[in-house]
Amino acid sequence: MEQDLATLQLISNTLKEDPNASQRVLAKKTNVSLGMMNAILGRFAERGWIMLTNVNKRKFAYALTSEGMRELRERGKIFVEKTFKIANSYNQIMTDEVALAKKHGKTKVVLYGESYVKFLLEYACTKNKIEFEKVSGLKEHEIKNNEYALAGEMNDKETKERLLKAGCTDILEMIQSNSSEDKVF
Repeated sequence: MEQDLATLQLISNTLKEDPNASQRVLAKKTNVSLGMMNAILGRFAERGWIMLTNVNKRKFAYALTSEGMRELRERGKIFVEKTFKIANSYNQIMTDEVALAKKHGKTKVVLYGESYVKFLLEYACTKNKIEFEKVSGLKEHEIKNNEYALAGEMNDKETKERLLKAGCTDILEMIQSNSSEDKVF
């Protein structure tokens, strides 16, 4: 069912770009064979997600029905709920990590490079009443003993390796490993 909804989303996106898209175009955009697209469109029409209209003997027009749009909205809602759950989980992990770093004598959290979850890290620092700083790279900043240094996940591979060698913790590994009282700061 999840794959069907993903395919329906791709068909919807394609029809928004090109309302007269052929089966061939839909197949290409969804990365399936022409025969498979024919079967998918038939199945989606049976479910009431797609309406097929005969334009002429050889051509059909395709449109998403209100039922198809409802399915996509529901899928979007489920995706947002999952995303919020993940963000909340990451927020708790970061808050716990920053609290643990503070307990081990760190007075500042420094993020090296960019991170999609920078806002969560800033919140964790505010909640734990610990200073937060974001810097671009090691050249402009030397890691100090009182700092919990984190390498952002958006750094290129070479930069990330350099940061880890210098003593930074990979922010993704920090999130994935969760808190541990045995951590060395």
